[in-house]
Amino acid sequence: MQILKQNCELTLREGLAELYRSNPEVEAVSKVKGKIFIDHDLTHVIFGCDTSLTGEILLKPWILFGTTINMAELKTYAADPEVQRLNAEGRELLGGRALGILKALFLYLPQFFWIWLMRVRKMHRKWPHSDVTDAMLDTKISELRTTYNIQILKS
Repeated sequence: MQILKQNCELTLREGLAELYRSNPEVEAVSKVKGKIFIDHDLTHVIFGCDTSLTGEILLKPWILFGTTINMAELKTYAADPEVQRLNAEGRELLGGRALGILKALFLYLPQFFWIWLMRVRKMHRKWPHSDVTDAMLDTKISELRTTYNIQILKS
């Protein structure tokens, strides 16, 4: 996907369309669930994380510390039955609750910290999680990444 390249020349809107073409199930859920899910999908695009389990995990520090998301939005999103189902599915993919906790502590927590330290902290300002404008949607992803100083992870 082009959105996984630092200098992606697609607009944010085109990047979201590319994400949806590659993941029609994500598009179907987001169209039903609405804005809060689309806002989340846009974070996948701007931060260059795919929708795999690993992509979701690596997106967390970007969302928590690199966006303007607030606690109410986080709680609403986390309480959604679809998100809870996906989280349960993710735990199973990690090998169950116990093995998932071990992997989280020893594999993902160091990556989480590294992303926060080496990427998120270097951003010029936070991404407007639920306040993306039409003008932003029509701006090239590469330009937005430059404006916010977003250096995505290498795929």
